[in-house]
Amino acid sequence: MRVFSPLWRTFIFILIASLFSAIAMIYIEWNNIKNKASIELIYANKIMTSSIQSVFHKNEVLLKIIGQQLVKLGALTHSNSESQKLITNIQKNNPELAGLGLANPSGQLVLTSSNIDRNKLPNLFHAPESSVTFKQALISNSMVIGRTYFMTALGQWIIPMRIRIVNKKGNVVAVMTTGLKLESASNTWSRMHLPQNLRALIIRKDLFPQYDPNIETSEFTARYTQPIKEKRAKEFEKLLEKQTGMNLAQLRTSNVTTSLIAQYGNSNLPILTSISYDPTNKLYTFIMTPMSNLYTKLIGPTIWLVILLAAFILILYWIFQKNIRLQLNSEHTLERQATHDQLTGLPNRRYLLEQFHTWKNNTNRKFSVLFIDLDNFKSSNDLHGHSVGDSILCEVAKRIEHNFQNSLNIRQGGDEFIIFHTETNSEILETLCRKFLNDLTQPIIIDDIIFTIKASIGIAASPHDGTDVDTLLRKSDMAMYEAKRTQIGVYAFSDILEKCQTRKALIETELTHAIEKNEFFLVYQPQVDAETQSIIGVETLLRWENSKLGTVGPDEFIPIAESTGIIINIGLYVINTALMEVNDVYQKFNSVKNIRLSVNVSVRQLLSNNFFEELNKIKSKPEYSWVKLSIEITENLFIEDFTKAKHVLEKIQQSGIGISLDDFGTGFSSLSVLNKLPINEIKIDRSFVNDITSSDQDKQLVGSIINLAKSLNIPVLAEGVETKEQANFLTQNGCDLFQGYYFSKPLTKDKLITYFSTHLEAS
Repeated sequence: MRVFSPLWRTFIFILIASLFSAIAMIYIEWNNIKNKASIELIYANKIMTSSIQSVFHKNEVLLKIIGQQLVKLGALTHSNSESQKLITNIQKNNPELAGLGLANPSGQLVLTSSNIDRNKLPNLFHAPESSVTFKQALISNSMVIGRTYFMTALGQWIIPMRIRIVNKKGNVVAVMTTGLKLESASNTWSRMHLPQNLRALIIRKDLFPQYDPNIETSEFTARYTQPIKEKRAKEFEKLLEKQTGMNLAQLRTSNVTTSLIAQYGNSNLPILTSISYDPTNKLYTFIMTPMSNLYTKLIGPTIWLVILLAAFILILYWIFQKNIRLQLNSEHTLERQATHDQLTGLPNRRYLLEQFHTWKNNTNRKFSVLFIDLDNFKSSNDLHGHSVGDSILCEVAKRIEHNFQNSLNIRQGGDEFIIFHTETNSEILETLCRKFLNDLTQPIIIDDIIFTIKASIGIAASPHDGTDVDTLLRKSDMAMYEAKRTQIGVYAFSDILEKCQTRKALIETELTHAIEKNEFFLVYQPQVDAETQSIIGVETLLRWENSKLGTVGPDEFIPIAESTGIIINIGLYVINTALMEVNDVYQKFNSVKNIRLSVNVSVRQLLSNNFFEELNKIKSKPEYSWVKLSIEITENLFIEDFTKAKHVLEKIQQSGIGISLDDFGTGFSSLSVLNKLPINEIKIDRSFVNDITSSDQDKQLVGSIINLAKSLNIPVLAEGVETKEQANFLTQNGCDLFQGYYFSKPLTKDKLITYFSTHLEAS
């Protein structure tokens, strides 16, 4: 071969291009490794920061509640067994806490948990290790977290936490104090099992280490009693500003988590670290990994790339000679790529459309279509990354191939698969599907993470449910969604299902004109005082009578109205109409002006733009000025957008409108949530009241809800009270208000007038 022949020149060109490509690939791979490591560090940082915030917030709420309870029990003035028992039980139930103590404002501990000898403890106001945080706690509205130190009385290293307790006048009457055990297996950081390649470090704003799990116990004194050297801090800040454009002051105000390459410890070994700042607790969180770990990850790809490049050079000439054969193979590959899913290797929708008629003719035109959709796959994909998601899909495809061998298996796209099976017997089909679903739940291990996959399957049969692809896919898809909704795994299409879907579509259509057609009407259910049995208010309930659908229950049309957004207009209609009708009713009676009107407000309506302005505009009309309006919200509101919901509710309460938390106990609420929200009333869901006289579990649950509300000074209303026995039990347990058929069923406007006439005159 001549040196300057066209083939040789092409070879030289490809060789040089390959070398540059190899270098570029190594560079890209290095960036990918570094970026993935940064993402992992930032993610781990956010998790640790969130855990720290959660633990401190939990203990802040705990200390505040315990402190207030102990003050009420008179623990500041005299020792009593009830106070001692309470504080000791709390300490035993929270093993991560070194101990609990109640101190007076002068720093003298007046009560401690039984695991501490109070006589061995110093005055917190004067002791050097506690003086600063104790004085801060006296003037701070939130919990104060101190420097990590060795508590001699317990012989343990702790992170001190203190919060002041004030009386109704706002005067400090006590300080509740505790400490997180640094070496306890039950503290939040010990329970956070970071991967072996990651290290954590928590630094206070004053540069004292708060928590460093990378040191031995013998090093604690040297580590926790000295701040990070100012020189090292300045060097780190220069690196931070150079690599991220932010200094420490900007980091503290930006609420971001970033990463950079720095040096660790006295060895100055290079590390990749993520850093974030928690302004609430004034803590820097570092999650680090040695750069050597990243270099190690690059070695393997580099070796393989060199081997591949060498092999490529050796066979390059042979490739040129065989170009015709490769071209034919390439055409075959392209054809396969066009008709098969590149990830799983299964045929795709194009293949289905091209081969369907041929396949159908070979089945005597009788077959079934199985539509498979993985449950919650998107969440796993978003959480663990697309590479993990792809691995899961490949494993699912293998299990489909294993379980449905005599069928046409298609990947529809995403996490959807379609199976065209020659079996038409419904019992055999369901058995096959159940076997597959059981096989699918067998663990899938990817990157040392165990995944358990579930799916929903919809079945359509040909020719009964259709003969063309689109019809069969539509109906099997419809059946699949029903299987997912009912969580039964497998569902076969039926005419009833199609009727249900048709009804939902008709409801959606008719809802758009229900208000203008005057099809809605309101009924009102009285609410009574538990002790006096006197009427304290009415709840507005929406009803719908449609010419095509007949009577449609709220549980059927409200979810559809919320999903389409029509609920916003319906909600405004209900508020306007209820105020107008109740105003008409109230005008007939002089003694009802203290009776309130409760109106349900949906999540979507309350979080919509300008809801408060619209509500306030309606309520501010002169003729409604004396109406005591209250809105009822559900716990699902706080899942949607807690911050926005709280903001809107605060404005509503400030305008003089009451707020009732409906269906309490069935959703998201917790003590920490209730303690932050402007709630005027809690409504116990009727599902807990139904069996209250026969179910010990419901009795305990209702009692707990009432006690929780009482501890927050929030009145409690029980819904669905239908018997005298239920009313008696609730009254004995401190329930304030009742609503239910035992007192009255929902009443139209005219019947409400009659009801008021009877009961107000009788009272």
